[in-house]
Amino acid sequence: MAGGISLLTATSLRLHAEEAKSPLASRDEYERFFEVSRRLMDREKVHPLIGQALYDTLLSQRAAYRSEINQLHDLLTTKEFSSAAEFAREAEHSDNALKETIHALMHGWYRGVVGQTVVVYRAAAMFALTDDAVFPKTYATARPFYWTEKPPVVETPTAAPALSPSEYVAESQ
Repeated sequence: MAGGISLLTATSLRLHAEEAKSPLASRDEYERFFEVSRRLMDREKVHPLIGQALYDTLLSQRAAYRSEINQLHDLLTTKEFSSAAEFAREAEHSDNALKETIHALMHGWYRGVVGQTVVVYRAAAMFALTDDAVFPKTYATARPFYWTEKPPVVETPTAAPALSPSEYVAESQ
């Protein structure tokens, strides 16, 4: 029993130390990241703790993201963009390297993954459309046998891609 208590204490102290570590960016940098993220996702709000974790992970994997996200922010403040697609096209046109930064940023928000690091899973934006009814890959949260009913009709998307095609890279497990 004493061994279990000491293990629990050591684990909680380690977790507390990890929570207390200093962020990798300044408050202004996070705000610029959030502004770029909101515009790219066409959302009014993004979750600040998830955003901070995503940005920190991006920076820890590739330091150039800092300047590229600042470039995206500078572009965002120079012109009024009516949509995320318009902003992404303009960013790619201004500097082709920004295309990969946009991919990494969107991959982080929507899949919750940066590189090979899972930053967030259940709160990833890919689940936003169904978060009021279905939890991702867990258990049924509606009434019994709801899955046997005909689902609502969803219109076929008509939008065109905002960025030019990228090389397909299959993920390894």
